[in-house]
Amino acid sequence: MAGASGDELTAEQRAVYDRQLRVWGVEAQRRLGQATFFVAGLTGLSAEACKNVVLAGIGSVVLFDDGTSAEDAHPGNFLAHAGVADHEGDAASLTAAEATAATLAQMNPFGTVTVARGDASASASEGTQSDFAGITEGMLKGVDVVLLGGASVAARERVGDLARAAGAKIFAGAVRGYAADFVADLGDVFEHVVETNASSEPTKTTTKTATFVTLRAAMSSSWSDLGAGRDGGTRRVNRLAAAATACAAFEKARGKPPSGKADLAAMIAEIPALELQNGLKPGWMKPEALVEYTGGADARASDDGVVAESPAVAAVAGGVLAQEMLRAVTKVGEPVRNAFFFSAADGQGTVENLGCGA
Repeated sequence: MAGASGDELTAEQRAVYDRQLRVWGVEAQRRLGQATFFVAGLTGLSAEACKNVVLAGIGSVVLFDDGTSAEDAHPGNFLAHAGVADHEGDAASLTAAEATAATLAQMNPFGTVTVARGDASASASEGTQSDFAGITEGMLKGVDVVLLGGASVAARERVGDLARAAGAKIFAGAVRGYAADFVADLGDVFEHVVETNASSEPTKTTTKTATFVTLRAAMSSSWSDLGAGRDGGTRRVNRLAAAATACAAFEKARGKPPSGKADLAAMIAEIPALELQNGLKPGWMKPEALVEYTGGADARASDDGVVAESPAVAAVAGGVLAQEMLRAVTKVGEPVRNAFFFSAADGQGTVENLGCGA
């Protein structure tokens, strides 16, 4: 893929991106062409997001290579599987990141897709999801947006801190069974443009700011804070958000994400005490939300803590995630502040506030 450069879009680029130019304009498209995305954790959700941002015209995508072979790529990573199928040489020598990059490189001629190998001396903690220990602060310098797919709480916190230090926006997301979520940190102050279009008046453009907290702070949110700034307060909160923070606390305490009936039973038993502690009425938290968020009562995580993804859920959530990653660069439209949750059970996606305040 040949990278686009210069201040002006070529006639070919204008033709390819015609629909996008009508939505967010030439300046926003130029920003995308000059942006760099760093993606680690090549899950099905990440694959969907990568596909969409590459097609949208991101200038450079860097895939973190943790050494996983292409033949052992995440089951939902259709990009890697396609890369293996199209590879003419010995597929056994390919990594999942290399196979994914090969497929993405064919999708858009106006950007580059490269692979960055991690620190070989760093290794994941035994018995937990990959902690992406090979990602260093130096890797994130000059990066505009970071995406972590299927990361542990520890990885979200550590890499989230590195991204903040490097001045990069970061998203961390996962699909567990038929539920999906992602959390965003766009920095202390994110300036963006919002258009209002009343039928009787010309379109008005307003510059607004939104504040975000670190991923570390977001994952430590208490249930009583989830209703901040929302009409109806905690009564209107998607209980998957409460499940997310409860599971994060469980993982930090136990060193592994909850999975299976025993872990769920232990968490469900703690609900009354947590409701009382947060000043919530008994019955506010639904045990079903914990079951759904963890992938189901019978869901069993693999040795690295991964629960199987629903491809359909990954496609839906990945589309929303890609849109928000692009918005972090174009700065056009109201961003998700700061978490998104989707459930296939009711087909609904909601934006939730994890620790950002009113």
